[in-house]
Amino acid sequence: MRKLEITLTEEQYQHIQEEIKYGGRTILEEETLGGYEITLHVGVPNIYTYLELNYINKIDLGEVEWSFRKN
Repeated sequence: MRKLEITLTEEQYQHIQEEIKYGGRTILEEETLGGYEITLHVGVPNIYTYLELNYINKIDLGEVEWSFRKN
């Protein structure tokens, strides 16, 4: 099996955590169901790769490093 590994900065990680907390509170207040998506955008040939979080807001988290790993 292979793993997709994405390396985040501490700032990117904190931004994701804050948005998930905010989204969770908003969904509870509105009494709705929902989820979030994390999208890895890869430019070909792997020139610019960035991560995007879409929950309550769409947030460009900036450039990230990623790789496939073998277990």
